[in-house]
Amino acid sequence: MYGVFRRDHPLLPQGSSMSNDTATAPAPLPPFRGLSQRQQRGMDCVWCGITLTASTAIDLGPRPIRILDYATHWFPRSCQGHRGDAAYKALLDHCTDCPTCPEGCETGAQLRRAVREARR
Repeated sequence: MYGVFRRDHPLLPQGSSMSNDTATAPAPLPPFRGLSQRQQRGMDCVWCGITLTASTAIDLGPRPIRILDYATHWFPRSCQGHRGDAAYKALLDHCTDCPTCPEGCETGAQLRRAVREARR
């Protein structure tokens, strides 16, 4: 499943000035069906399963999902320790498909900043 990075996405640095045409980058997550019920509900980190609190959780944005014939959204969250992992995976996926990244596209630059900030 893939989502999009919004201008106010928690994986992007604060004060991001991404334009609407460059504001998308895939953010892959583990398969929904392979997650525990607590991970599916956003109570535990989608990556490691650690229990989250309001102060430790990072919202990864709503993701569309189809369950039987019903289309809905789920709201995955991760822990602080995996903030950089998600940004790094999104950067790799973005750069693979972006023809302007070698010249320095804005989305790639924002994702690189997010990876650097998560390492601090």
